[in-house]
Amino acid sequence: MKNIHKEIESGFSQVTRWVYDHKFLTVIAVLLVTAILLSQTSKLTIDLRDESFFHADDPTLIAYNQFRDTFGQDDTFIIALQSRHGLTREFMDLLFRFHQALEASVPYLDEVTSLANARIVSADGDTLMVSRLMDEPPASDDALDHILTLIERYPLYENLLVSKDRRIAFVLVKARAVIEISGQDAMAGFDESMAPDRAATTYLSNDQNMEINQAIHKVAAGFRHPDIVFHFCGTPAFVAEIQKGILKDLSVMVPLSFAIIILFLAILFRRVSGVVYPIITVGLSLLSSLGIMALAGIPVTNAIQILPTFLIVVGIGDSVHILAIFYRNYRTRGDKRRAIIDAVGFSGLPVLMTSVTTSLGLLSFAWADVAIIAQLGYIAPVGVMLAFVYTILLLPALIALLPVKPHKQNQRSHPLPDRIFDAIARTATYHPILITVISGCIIAGAAYGAFNVKFSHNSLTWLPASTAIRQSTEFIDRVNGGTIMLDVIIDSGRTNGMQNPDLLHRIEKATQFIPSINIHGIRAGKATSLADVVKETNRALNEDRDDAYIVPDTHALIAQELLLFESSGSDDLEEITDSQYQKSRVSILAPFSDAIIYKDYVDAMERYLREQLPGQKITLTGHMVIFVQMIKRFITSMAKSYIIALVVVTLLMILLIGRVGIGLMSMSANIAPVVCIFGIMGFADIPLDMATILIGSIVLGLVVDDTIHFLHHFRKAYDETGNVYAAVRDTLHTTGRAMVITSLVLSGGFFIYTASFLMSNIRFGWLAGCAVLFALVADFFMVPALLTLAYGKQSVEDTAPESTASDIA
Repeated sequence: MKNIHKEIESGFSQVTRWVYDHKFLTVIAVLLVTAILLSQTSKLTIDLRDESFFHADDPTLIAYNQFRDTFGQDDTFIIALQSRHGLTREFMDLLFRFHQALEASVPYLDEVTSLANARIVSADGDTLMVSRLMDEPPASDDALDHILTLIERYPLYENLLVSKDRRIAFVLVKARAVIEISGQDAMAGFDESMAPDRAATTYLSNDQNMEINQAIHKVAAGFRHPDIVFHFCGTPAFVAEIQKGILKDLSVMVPLSFAIIILFLAILFRRVSGVVYPIITVGLSLLSSLGIMALAGIPVTNAIQILPTFLIVVGIGDSVHILAIFYRNYRTRGDKRRAIIDAVGFSGLPVLMTSVTTSLGLLSFAWADVAIIAQLGYIAPVGVMLAFVYTILLLPALIALLPVKPHKQNQRSHPLPDRIFDAIARTATYHPILITVISGCIIAGAAYGAFNVKFSHNSLTWLPASTAIRQSTEFIDRVNGGTIMLDVIIDSGRTNGMQNPDLLHRIEKATQFIPSINIHGIRAGKATSLADVVKETNRALNEDRDDAYIVPDTHALIAQELLLFESSGSDDLEEITDSQYQKSRVSILAPFSDAIIYKDYVDAMERYLREQLPGQKITLTGHMVIFVQMIKRFITSMAKSYIIALVVVTLLMILLIGRVGIGLMSMSANIAPVVCIFGIMGFADIPLDMATILIGSIVLGLVVDDTIHFLHHFRKAYDETGNVYAAVRDTLHTTGRAMVITSLVLSGGFFIYTASFLMSNIRFGWLAGCAVLFALVADFFMVPALLTLAYGKQSVEDTAPESTASDIA
C-alpha cells in the first residue's frame, strides 16, 4: 500500500512538473474549455414545478399527465378580492373589469372564472341556454339584487367563487396544461382520440408560469382600491414565489461565499496570491460546472439551487491544502518550481481522495427516487471533480506564470496556533479513554434526539411568515376551506357509464359528504362533480323549480339533459368528463398543509370513495397526491443515499489508510457529526424535508475530507517517528491550520445560508455549518484519541519534542 501511495504521489509531481514547464499552454487550454462551457450557460432553465420531483417513468407523474391530457390543468392561480362593504355595485363593477383585463392580458390562458362569468343555466321551452351571471356590471340596485339572488340559487358558487359571508370574491385563472411548440401545425399530433403528441406539444413550463404570474400582478396593480384587499394564492402562484426566493438567495449567497473565502484566505496566507489564485481556480471551475449542467439539460431546481455556493466553498479547500504546503516549502527553500511540485506531490493524493469521497457522497443521490435529488447526484460530483482538476492544472500554472513573493522565516519559536495545537495533541493522546468516553456520551445523547426526527414536507413554511402569499394562502384556507386540489378520476369502464343514475346519485352524495371528512384538521372546502351540471340542467328544464335541483332517476333523461347542455355552446363538460362519458372527475379543494397529513387524508378519501362507488375504478391525482408521493420518495431516497455513501466512504477510508481496523475506527469520527446533526434536528423539532434530507450524505462526504488529510499526514509522520504523540503534533502543525481554515470556509459558506429568504435554505445552512465544525472537533480530539488506543498507549512520549513544522502563514 505504501508503494502505491508513493507511485500516486510521484505521478502528481510529474503532472505538476509538466504543467509548470508548459504554463502558457495549460492556462490557454483551461480558459478555452471554460469559455466553451460558459457559452452554454444561456441554456440553463429553472424548473420548480412539483412535477419536477418525479422521474419521467414514475407512475405518479404518468397518471397526473394522463389526467391533464384529458381534463386540462388542475391547479389555478387564485386571486381573492376582499371587500370591506361586501358585494356592492362598485365592487361588482371592479370585479367585472378586472376579469376582462385578465382575459385580455394573461398569456397561455385557458380560462378565467369568477362571478363575472359564473355559469347560469336556463331554458326556453325545450331549448337549454347556458349564460353568464353578468353580461355587464349591475347598473342599478335592482340589477344587483337580481345577481345576488342568483348567487344564492347556485350552491356551486359558494367556497369557490364567493365566500360564505359574501365579502370575498374569487377569480380563478387557469392556464393551458399543454402548450403547442412554436412552428408546429396546430392540428398536428392528435390521433383519433385527440390525445396530444408530445413531439408537438409540451406541458406548461416554469418560465411560462412566471410569465402568467407577472401578468396577473401587473393587471391587479391597475385595480387597487382602498376598500378592497387583493390576496394571491394557489399552487402556481406559490411556485412563482419560490422561484423569486431562489433567485434572490442566489444573488446574495454567491457573492457572500466569495467574500467569506477572501476573508479566510487573507487570514491564512496574508498574501495577494493566496487569495487571487484560489478564487480564479474555483470561479472558473464553477462556471464550467454550470456549462456542463446546461449541456446535460439539468435545470435549476429546489435541490440544485445549493450547488453554486456548495461548489465554491468545497472547491476552495483543494487550493488551501496545496498552497499551505507550497508556501511553507517556498519559504524554507526559495525555489518556487520545486516548492509547488513537492506541494502537489505531497498533498495531491489526499486532495484527490477528499474530492472522490465528497463526490461519492453526492453521487449516492443519483439513485434517489426523487428526480431533482437524482439530478443533484449527477451534476454535483462532476462539479467537485472539476474543481479538483482545475486546481491540479491551473494553480501550478498560475504560480509559474505570476510572481509569488516569499515571506521571511518566522522567528517565533512557539506562535499561538502552535501552542494551541500542542495542547490539543497532549489532551487527545494523553487522555484517550476520557476523550473517547465523553465522545461516546455526546453521540449517545444525539442519537436519542435523532429518534425524534420526523419526515415532513410543507413547502409553504419555506417562505417567511411575513410573506404576502403565505399569509394569503393561510387566510383563504381559513375562510374558504382550501387552495390546493385533490382530483378523483372515476372510470366506469364503459361508454356512457357516467350517465347511470345510480352512479351519479352516489357521486352526488359523495361530493356532499366529502367536506365533512376531517383528518388531522384537513377538511375540504368544496367538492364538485358532473352531478352539479346535471342538477342545474334538470332544474332549468323543469320551470326552474328548486325542487327539481336533483339528479334524474333515468338513464335516458340524464343522457338527454347532458346532450342539451353540450349543445348549448358551453365547454364546461370538457373539464368534468370525457367525450364518451366513461370517465368523470371529482374536484376537491382543500387547505395547503403537510404532506404527511395529506397521506392520511388521501388514504381516508380513497377508502370512502371505493366504498361509496363500488365497481368503479378510482384514481386519485392532483397536487395533493403529488405531495404525498414526494414524501414516500424522500424516505426511500434518503435510505439509499445514506447506505451508499456510508459504504463507499468507509471503503475509501480503508483503502487510503491501508488498515481495515483503523479505517473503520476513523469512520466513527465521521459518523459522529451526522448523528449530532440529527440529534439537533430532533431536539429542535426540525423536520426531514426536501432540504434537510440532503444533509446526511452531503455532510458525510464533506467531513471525511479533514480526516483524510489528518490521517495522510499522520501516517507519514508515524512512519518516521513511531510515536503517536509526535505524529499527531506534527500533523496538527503541518496540516492543522489548513484544516481549520477549510472548515471555517465550509461552515461559513453554509452559515451564510442563514441570511437566505427561504427557510429551507436557512435550516440547511445552519445544520450543515454545525456539522462541519463538529467534524473539525472530532478530527482534532476523537481521531487522535482513537489512534492512541489503536497503536498503544506506550507509543505516547511523556515529553513534547520540538516542533518540526514552521509557521505556514
